[in-house]
Amino acid sequence: MNINKHISFLKTFIFTLTFLSTITLSYSQILTSSPYSRYGMGELNLQTFATSSAMGGSFIAYHQDTIAPFFINAANPAGLAGLRLTTLEIGGQAQFTKIGNADAAVRKKNINFSYGSFGFPLKRFGGMAFGIMPYSTVGYKISSTQENTVAGTMNYIFEGDGGINKVFLGTGVKPFYKQFSKFQRSALADTLIKYKETAKYKRKKIGKQLLSELSIGVTGNYLFGTINQSTNIIYPGSVTYYNSKRQRAIQVNDFTFNGGLQTHFTIDSTKVRGKYRDTYKTYSADSVVSYRNRRELKQKIKIGVGFFLNTPSEINAKQSNIIYNYALDGFGVERPKDTVLNSQDIAGTITLPLEMGVGLSIKKGEKLTVLMDAATTNWKSFKYFNAPSTDFKNSFRVSAGLNYVPNKLAFGTSNYIKRIQYRLGVSYSDGYLDLKNTAISNAFISAGLGLPVGVGRFDDIAIINISAQYGKMGTISNNLLQEEYVRLVLGFTFNKRWFIKYKYD
Repeated sequence: MNINKHISFLKTFIFTLTFLSTITLSYSQILTSSPYSRYGMGELNLQTFATSSAMGGSFIAYHQDTIAPFFINAANPAGLAGLRLTTLEIGGQAQFTKIGNADAAVRKKNINFSYGSFGFPLKRFGGMAFGIMPYSTVGYKISSTQENTVAGTMNYIFEGDGGINKVFLGTGVKPFYKQFSKFQRSALADTLIKYKETAKYKRKKIGKQLLSELSIGVTGNYLFGTINQSTNIIYPGSVTYYNSKRQRAIQVNDFTFNGGLQTHFTIDSTKVRGKYRDTYKTYSADSVVSYRNRRELKQKIKIGVGFFLNTPSEINAKQSNIIYNYALDGFGVERPKDTVLNSQDIAGTITLPLEMGVGLSIKKGEKLTVLMDAATTNWKSFKYFNAPSTDFKNSFRVSAGLNYVPNKLAFGTSNYIKRIQYRLGVSYSDGYLDLKNTAISNAFISAGLGLPVGVGRFDDIAIINISAQYGKMGTISNNLLQEEYVRLVLGFTFNKRWFIKYKYD
């Protein structure tokens, strides 16, 4: 690599770090307006990027294609093992929400950066990525009025903002990636071929494929941020009672871990049925064994499975509380009268629950990928400063999605439409909140496009990923609120061949 390539790499690397730092500072803005972000650590954000967001948030078994563009699977680090080019992903989000009940509704809009990540391959058997994204967000303002026989009218105002951010460093490796090629060159394979032990050969072949493609991933996450919440009680018609306000700030700084597995095998031929079955006698994809009454597939089918696990964790946190009484002067300015409580930086822990899920992927050639996820989270074990919450319940999530591209290699202006990636998805979660004996479920449908840009070389590819979700969360039953939202995610994926030792300049 000559000096110009070194300089180009350093400039891009410095730009990446600067950009990620800018994103970190921008997270102080409000990312949600959901009244349900009042509970726990706020509204939990999907830990996927724009590509998966367009496919219902499915990610567990989503592995890399054999040709670019490559992507970063931040949610299941096992998917990082398939990175073959240096990859940069950045994205932003806009959400338009209508919140209301049977009587009234308000509209909210939130726009901000969503994620930034940088990944690169580790030789031929692995990959690594780091980045930053929101873990949870808080943003609400709720007002209510009650009548008390003694105090009269009481106005309650609940407000909250802030959230928890996540910096992550993950890696995925294929520790047995040579097992399949070793089997093909082994004496056992030669013996099975020689004596036409086709069925046994196929079983061995699939087993070695599963082992060779087995990827193991682990991610370390650093959670940090502050959640601010206040409760304001106002007595507008009373001269006897002072108004009261409680302000609480939760600061989080600690590490968590998650991991995952992925593997897949290839179906390269199918049985031939009917009157022509005896006329077909072709070779498998590896051209070693002749399968009687089988036909080789032009587009091979890959069946993949995945598993991910977010470990239960006790993370360190600090809590500060101030409760004071006040009166309003003629200009509406608060005039504190006395302090009821002032506690600062009280150490404690927040117990995060166990989350795990399984996924299935079906991939036909380089054109069609279908994903299905199922996951569950043990929210009953969640504790906030060692106090269990009765508002939480165990939850599950199911999702499905597909990605279709007519022809990735159809370069040229006239073939641009063939290189566009088309995505659809659907997701349902029964929710982790249980308010008034009512589950706060969340369901959405999604669609998106992957638009190629740039010169189109195999080692220098960029994609603009556009994702749109339409969904509903909550219910108007039992005097609760329902959110109807449209979420737009705009992401950019850049693939570049870096860290390669060139023999010739």
